[in-house]
Amino acid sequence: MKKHFIFLCFLLTTGYLYGQDLAATTSVLSSIIREIGGGKIAVATLVPPGSCPGHFDLKVNDLKTIENSGILFAHGFEEYLKDITSAVKIPKFKPVIVEIKGSWLVPENQKEAYLKISSILSEKFPRHRGFFEQNREKAEEEINKTDKEIKKTGSERKLKGTPAICNSHIREVLEYTGFEVVADYGRKEELTPAEIKNLIKLCIEKKVRIVIDNLQAGPDTGRVIADELKIPHTAISNFPDVLPGTPTLRHTLLEDVKRIIDAYESAQNTTH
Repeated sequence: MKKHFIFLCFLLTTGYLYGQDLAATTSVLSSIIREIGGGKIAVATLVPPGSCPGHFDLKVNDLKTIENSGILFAHGFEEYLKDITSAVKIPKFKPVIVEIKGSWLVPENQKEAYLKISSILSEKFPRHRGFFEQNREKAEEEINKTDKEIKKTGSERKLKGTPAICNSHIREVLEYTGFEVVADYGRKEELTPAEIKNLIKLCIEKKVRIVIDNLQAGPDTGRVIADELKIPHTAISNFPDVLPGTPTLRHTLLEDVKRIIDAYESAQNTTH
């Protein structure tokens, strides 16, 4: 790892520049920056949206992008932030950490994230402060519309209280949607045969109706449980730009809910 970063640092001295105004570790951050920036700020995303940000190896071009921009937005949980800080040749360089408690997909948390990022951008690019605030307000209106639409859909489809199990990273999203999450689980490599057996037993006891995975953590981790119980299974995304037509968190949330309902109702229809 040390040799790898020494090599990266050496390549940074070549002077090849990308031209971004700033960089962000994930599409969660870059999607918000892009919407608030409205074309006045270019942003590069380091981690591909379909990848788990906790299991990502930096590439030469990633450090070049950060070196050129001088600004890196991050969540704070990325294990490679210390390596970036030591490798990038910028005096007193520190990533801009944006911390939000809970899932960024939940509308109230989305609005908090937009507010924080808009404030940070306004500090760094004060000449666009009014423009950023207008875009944030427009985004908040759309988030509120999305929230109402999902709550209406959940009520119409009678999702509230439906027993489910899911990957731990999406538990809060499922609970927001109305499901009763009776248990959650980690990545496939973390699940032992004994744990799977216990989950199956619990699902039978609690009459679980659906198993939902997180695409970034493993799209088929819970499929073995769903297949054993002959109940529907699907996978949803924590990040924008993975599923079709999902450039923002609110679009991602809408598509996630659609996928869940489609899987759940298609299974219901085949049993009648």
